[in-house]
Amino acid sequence: MGRGSYIPKKVQGLAEELAERKHLFCACLQTLYQVIESLELESVIPYQPGDATPVAKLINRYLGFPSD
Repeated sequence: MGRGSYIPKKVQGLAEELAERKHLFCACLQTLYQVIESLELESVIPYQPGDATPVAKLINRYLGFPSD
């Protein structure tokens, strides 16, 4: 993705990172045809979300909320 993109930079960065990790394919208008031509769907790795509980507890503790 790159110049002329209408995607916010944060979303673009996330898409590029997930593409590097093989969770999705990432393309812009200029590269869309090439990406579709070279699609190897079997190469996609399912995304396994992490556990956000430790981060949430840390934020709650920092903000002074009681822990559960």
